[in-house]
Amino acid sequence: MTVKQNAIRILAIGNSFSQDAVEQYLYELAEAAGYELIIGNMYIGGCDLDKHWANFQSDAAAYEYRKIVKGEKVGKTDYKLSQGLADENWDYISLQQASGKSGKYETYTVLADLIAGIKERCPKAKLLWHQTWAYASSSTHESFPDYDSNQMTMYSSIVTAARQAMTNHTDLSLLIPSGTAIQNGRTSFLGDAFNRDGYHLEVTYGRYTAACTWFEMITGQNVVGNPYAPETIDPQVVKIAQNAAHYAVQKPDEVTDLVDFKQPEISDTDLKAPIYIDFGPTSLSATPWNNITSHQESSTTSWIKDVENNYTNIGVRVLDGFTATHAGVGSEPASPVTVDGVEFPLTAWKDGLLVKGEKNQGDVGPGRIEISQLDVARKYNFTILAIRFNGSKDARISSYKLVGKTESAVKEVKTGIKDAASFAAANFEEYIAKFENVEPDSEGKVIVEVKGLDTGSAAEGHINALCISLAK
Repeated sequence: MTVKQNAIRILAIGNSFSQDAVEQYLYELAEAAGYELIIGNMYIGGCDLDKHWANFQSDAAAYEYRKIVKGEKVGKTDYKLSQGLADENWDYISLQQASGKSGKYETYTVLADLIAGIKERCPKAKLLWHQTWAYASSSTHESFPDYDSNQMTMYSSIVTAARQAMTNHTDLSLLIPSGTAIQNGRTSFLGDAFNRDGYHLEVTYGRYTAACTWFEMITGQNVVGNPYAPETIDPQVVKIAQNAAHYAVQKPDEVTDLVDFKQPEISDTDLKAPIYIDFGPTSLSATPWNNITSHQESSTTSWIKDVENNYTNIGVRVLDGFTATHAGVGSEPASPVTVDGVEFPLTAWKDGLLVKGEKNQGDVGPGRIEISQLDVARKYNFTILAIRFNGSKDARISSYKLVGKTESAVKEVKTGIKDAASFAAANFEEYIAKFENVEPDSEGKVIVEVKGLDTGSAAEGHINALCISLAK
């Protein structure tokens, strides 16, 4: 594959945080602005500076090398740093510390050696330091207690350590302030919802925000107004991401309050059209679906759009109790599921949130989801979809209860569909739990509770998707 000579060549030496930042959206942002990029990522999950330096010294074939050329990503395994450094005439090479150590400058002891080694191999390349982001306030990451489990403490520590690295190592030419961009974004109406699991970035606007930061730092071009954004990101959220990145580039060591993005533009406070919510981490649904990708308890309510693509004043928030996410098995039929007048695309029914225990140890749960800012004078209909492909019909049973002004009756769904033939023959009415004429409590809230019943084969409850509409 040939690439024009004036392409900008960027190599990240990192881990999953460099994956979050450069492996999606960065190429497209640059292409939309007239730039050609070649992007490489030397990836080892959780890799810190010490391990990168050890691998450099031993020339260990320890990396997965992900390379993006002409927008196409190809991966190679068992790759050496020497191979990655020699693969292109890199214009930029970035370094970073493992996320939990990013705010601990005392862990940067081998940085000078690593810089010297890279400069010897690639003397013309400019070296970058990737300032990573603080964890979500609800994160359960094992390193979060090192920062008193406080997001702002972690953010401030990362900023200080990154600046110290830049000051002490003059061969570092640019700082990429992804951490500040994410922190800026958290001041918007999106709140503390930039992570999918408490530390990795949310896969749409979270990753897009980081990519916008890299784009502006590398090209020097203001990212605000860049025409590229994936279709899964609302235009208002695109503006948040672009502005969060732009202000981070302008002020990389401090948080900029996004005062113009404190709440979405809402045309009407009444719910005029149904709301569709897709739960799960990997298969993102396009408009009119809202995507909730993390099972972690959230401190922030997400604003929800209706099927006509208008923001409502209704919010959704994952509370406690969910233990994991389900990404699907990969062999699901591509067909949508149509039930109760709603078409659920593969992306909506494939993955979901789980509450999971051990068989023969009793029921597990509940995992709880809060729907808020409902009109206390109105009644609502809720439809929950629960499908577990590649599972026996009776092996997993989920139970659901809604708690608003009153508690609903409990409804159970046997969620398993064994294979494609079973899928084709399925009566999908059996895979929904429908609650009608639900009244919110005095605060305008309804809590969705999900339990997994112990069947002797499994104890697992889950939710793929949720539809909400006004009762007639």
